[in-house]
Amino acid sequence: MAATVDINASAKLYGRRFFNFKRRKTAFYSLIILTAMIFLSLAAELVANNRPYLLFYKGSVYFPILKQYQSSEFDSFNIRPDYREICGSDKVSCLFPPVRYDPTEIDREVSQYPSPPSLKHLMGLDSLGRDIFARMLYGFRVSLSYAVGVWVLSFFIGAVIGCTMGYYGGWFDIIFYRLMEIFFSIPYLVVLITLVSIFTPSIFLLVIISSIFSWGYLTRYMRSEVLKIRKLDYILSARSVGCSTSQILFRHILPNALIPIITFSPFFIATNILGLSSLDFLGLGVMPPTPSWGELLRQGKEYFMQAWYLAFFPAIGLFLVLALINFVGEGIRDAFDPRRY
Repeated sequence: MAATVDINASAKLYGRRFFNFKRRKTAFYSLIILTAMIFLSLAAELVANNRPYLLFYKGSVYFPILKQYQSSEFDSFNIRPDYREICGSDKVSCLFPPVRYDPTEIDREVSQYPSPPSLKHLMGLDSLGRDIFARMLYGFRVSLSYAVGVWVLSFFIGAVIGCTMGYYGGWFDIIFYRLMEIFFSIPYLVVLITLVSIFTPSIFLLVIISSIFSWGYLTRYMRSEVLKIRKLDYILSARSVGCSTSQILFRHILPNALIPIITFSPFFIATNILGLSSLDFLGLGVMPPTPSWGELLRQGKEYFMQAWYLAFFPAIGLFLVLALINFVGEGIRDAFDPRRY
């Protein structure tokens, strides 16, 4: 009976939180738009690709977007099948994605790079002749993967260390906090430049390095919440009835201490998206030809006078994504505000 009451109370609580979030229209509609953008980016191969969905050749049906075929199957002598050339024949029928270019493909039919927006390339071509819309679409997925990866790893490290520091307190908390202050006084960019010069930059490496220097912010939030919660009556009652330390930490303290971190998470993710764009702009991020918004902004700086669109579209995309995430974050913060209940 007690378990049923707890479940019903939790359901009502989360229902009220969702209602408060939905009542904030800017946050609710921002979440819808952001979700659509994320889905579009995750399904980027279905939107921008040089491989068709379907290909009908000599009575057979092929699915190039799902499988890599050999050129010999289409009587071609190229190393890889050129589907635009293959589909140019009257004997072949193809169904292409809306954008027929992937983010690394160069359009050799255009004589000058960068090239302004056109019906063929809605956002134009960059300085190497690659479709900007395709690079924007795939680049958002790269930025999102980096931001979420850093958030998950930093969240885990910060929650464990912050919860331990806050629960035990005393000399353990003081010594560990001093060690944290020493560690986070190390210049992040200097370490990053050193490691990038030694190892080949990748999303995985950048996530690891950024998480090592990012978990301190979440740790401070978690530590302060646990220091406050551990002195409440229900924690003292749990100790008096003989609950173990792990039960008190993971069943009673952690679920309540996570609320400030959950409300802080959207802003943390937005900061990481901006951080990767900054690293790519400085040439310290992902390696070419990986699509990146920061790399497009760097091209826009170099060709600002003759190719305004190189900087305009990634800047607008970055502004829109950061604004949407911040609106969602404000809605979550209000929804979890206990003064509203």
